[in-house]
Amino acid sequence: MAVLTLTTHSRELKMNTLLTAIIPDSSNMDKPLSERKVLWLLHGLSDNATAWLRWTRVENYAQRYGIVVIMPSCDRSFYFDNVNGMNYFTYLTEELPEYLEKVFALSRKKEDNFIAGLSMGGYGAVKAALTHPDRYFACGSFSGVLAFEIFAHSDISEFEKEFPFMTEDFPSLLASENNPPNLLSPEKDVKLYVSCGLQDYLLPATKIFEERARERNVKGKFVYRDGYHDWDFWEVEIKNFLSYLFE
Repeated sequence: MAVLTLTTHSRELKMNTLLTAIIPDSSNMDKPLSERKVLWLLHGLSDNATAWLRWTRVENYAQRYGIVVIMPSCDRSFYFDNVNGMNYFTYLTEELPEYLEKVFALSRKKEDNFIAGLSMGGYGAVKAALTHPDRYFACGSFSGVLAFEIFAHSDISEFEKEFPFMTEDFPSLLASENNPPNLLSPEKDVKLYVSCGLQDYLLPATKIFEERARERNVKGKFVYRDGYHDWDFWEVEIKNFLSYLFE
């Protein structure tokens, strides 16, 4: 497979930003990019667009399934809009797909687009898919921040200093459209895959999300197994997610 690293200026972020992509190389170009599935793969809080390439075999999986993988950098934004004037969610869900359709002819069809991520990226993937269910066929969250309740009922003084755009929603957790459980609806036709390690400190968030999904009769695959908040767990989960979709 071919790996592209692109530095591009974003209108929504108002700055240059890094993007990494995996596409077929010449020996694997049996069909154009416009006819391939696209996986939008999101990084966690401490990483960037290179993390999945450095820590997992995602390039190998992309070749196995013949897919395009797009990995943007979204800093420590939690994929929110209006973070110091930068609109990361709009960049991810609108600007970037539009731009890459024009540059690489990537498909915008719902059935051709999947989104997944780890930790903060798991949150971003679920928020994107459930906010725009007409754009994504499937969504994967691995150790995701899937319920703000785990932060709102603890000491958040340090958290509030760095992420005020999140904590301002804490007084209205049951109504906020930024809190993942509130986005769940059986009318949203998105194939959900959610996993978390049994030793992961974010396990309670996944449990809250699953409980709300069952209450609202939302179907999804929930996976719990031994594992921590680390790349050993996420390497297996990206493989499992793609196997779940294609096999």
